[in-house]
Amino acid sequence: MIEIPKPNSCADDIAKLLKQHGAGKECYSISWNKKIDGKELPLLTALEDAVGYGFPSIVVCIPNKLAYFEAEQGYGPPPRYILKRET
Repeated sequence: MIEIPKPNSCADDIAKLLKQHGAGKECYSISWNKKIDGKELPLLTALEDAVGYGFPSIVVCIPNKLAYFEAEQGYGPPPRYILKRET
């Protein structure tokens, strides 16, 4: 897990960071947001609906290798991480 340093609430900046780690243009999302849950979407579209939603989301960029995780919001901004498996 790599914590994304604050300020970290810009979907475009998070997309750029994920692309630096090897993400492509498409992803699969698992989210409390029904608009994106269980769907394959463009990376930026998924992030725009996940970042700041207030509930957990996982945006899978490369299966079993790279994902974005946003935790549930409590007080202040929620924790945001890149999940990366080194091979």
